[in-house]
Amino acid sequence: FNMYYGIKDIFLGRRTAYDQLRKKEFWALKDINFDLHEGEIIGIVGENGSGKTSLMRLIAGIYTLEQGEILLRPDLKITSVFALKSGMQPLYTGLENIYIKGALYGMSRREIDDQVAFIREFSELGDKLDMPFGNYSSGMGARLAYAIAVATQPDIFIVDEALAVGDSVFKTKCYEHLKEYVKQPGKGVLFVTNNIRKVLKVASRVLVMDKGEVILASNDVEQALTFYIENCLKHLSEDKRKVKLSIVKSYDL
Repeated sequence: FNMYYGIKDIFLGRRTAYDQLRKKEFWALKDINFDLHEGEIIGIVGENGSGKTSLMRLIAGIYTLEQGEILLRPDLKITSVFALKSGMQPLYTGLENIYIKGALYGMSRREIDDQVAFIREFSELGDKLDMPFGNYSSGMGARLAYAIAVATQPDIFIVDEALAVGDSVFKTKCYEHLKEYVKQPGKGVLFVTNNIRKVLKVASRVLVMDKGEVILASNDVEQALTFYIENCLKHLSEDKRKVKLSIVKSYDL
């Protein structure tokens, strides 16, 4: 039906009203309303396909709005991390990739020059920055890519499952950095993950999404995550849900 409607829009004219669904269409996002305050790390959780990444891409300006509005301060700088190593070139060295990826983030040559020392220190790659990026392990690549993103010094930092790769020590360093980062004036983080332990460690507030909607917003992080798990298990009977919830909590909470 996507192809059918695409052809129809091309030849019969694209519709201008988006408040009505056509056959087999659905809302990717609907009736979402929340604020990100200075100093906050909002954890955003939900089943696969619940709309988390679509929402982040709208906020980052990657997708365009068809309805509603996103209110941002005019000079606000947003850095979003989705596919962590996208744009990195395997035949170039780590150092050369700092300039490539930095340029993709909109940094000037001088800004990148000023941040190279920080990136080298934060990534802990040292002399390995002189190696071709294609020779990096997945963890090394993630370290460098994440360090470059952090070096952009955004006002809103969107982290979408970007810390799934890498060793535990470096992940811990990233979580601690995020908590310190939002203590700076005018900084906030949107942290998308389905790893519940991560959310418990860093988030000050949690949004639970389901089928394109925010079904819970809570400052009680643990309560929100329990709600999220129970929502994932809603298709089970009450007895099976209790058993499954206990098992999931033993691993994740």
